[in-house]
Amino acid sequence: MILITGATGQVGGAALNALVAASAEVRVLVRRSSGFTGSEGVEVMQGSFDDDKSLARALEGVYVMLLAGRDSPDSVSQHQRVLAHARRAGVRHIVKLSAIGASPESPIALMREHHQIDEEIRESPGDWTLLKPHLYMQNLLRAADAVRREGRLSAPMGRDRFPLVDASDVGAAAAVILVNPTAHAAKEYKLTGPVTYNYEQVASALAAVAGHAIAYEPVAPEDFEARLLAMGIPTWRAFDLAHIASAYSAAENAISPDLPMLLGRKPRSLYEFIADNQNAFSS
Repeated sequence: MILITGATGQVGGAALNALVAASAEVRVLVRRSSGFTGSEGVEVMQGSFDDDKSLARALEGVYVMLLAGRDSPDSVSQHQRVLAHARRAGVRHIVKLSAIGASPESPIALMREHHQIDEEIRESPGDWTLLKPHLYMQNLLRAADAVRREGRLSAPMGRDRFPLVDASDVGAAAAVILVNPTAHAAKEYKLTGPVTYNYEQVASALAAVAGHAIAYEPVAPEDFEARLLAMGIPTWRAFDLAHIASAYSAAENAISPDLPMLLGRKPRSLYEFIADNQNAFSS
């Protein structure tokens, strides 16, 4: 049995779809089973990383799992609870959704938390695989309203170039590993898109598909953080979102060959992603 956590998320949902297409035996752990529209044949269990009873039930009979959790100040303790249950249940292989930039010295809390759990998984008695994607193309959807109504892409990303990756490709790569985990034991994969872009180029790509002019407005991280706080975004999340560019070194912004190797094809391009979401960005 394969267990997917985070099945309602972008990566977990894409992994689930790929596994269903491969006729794999899949179980999902979701917070609200009534609102989950999974595919026929998928075993749906309601629960959370904070519920010991639901974790014990969900992990029974599981040999490999995708561990993907929500960003949260409690993420480390939540993941530790899942890992403890996985050990007791005899789960043989954990595929963990981590991130490029995960480091104990990162200025970004999310990256420090990823590193802490990654280390615990590396030291665990079972097999493991770490998936480390770069920034998701789907993050651009947060700016869709301003892009559509004002022709403006505001972001705290400076002038650096980033290898943005489609979350659906990351989920598809996770599925490849989940159906044949032994071949990927003790591996760490850096998952990037096929091209690096600065945000001026992202704005140009949006304009080409949306059919109207779009300008990139570089915003200082401190100012972007203040905007997010004014919108009611929690302090911990506002800081990480505003300062995320500082999580990546020049080497970490390089294109990796891992994703096309896993997929057996070229990863989806930024233009393909924008075209698929044209309605979100077009007025």
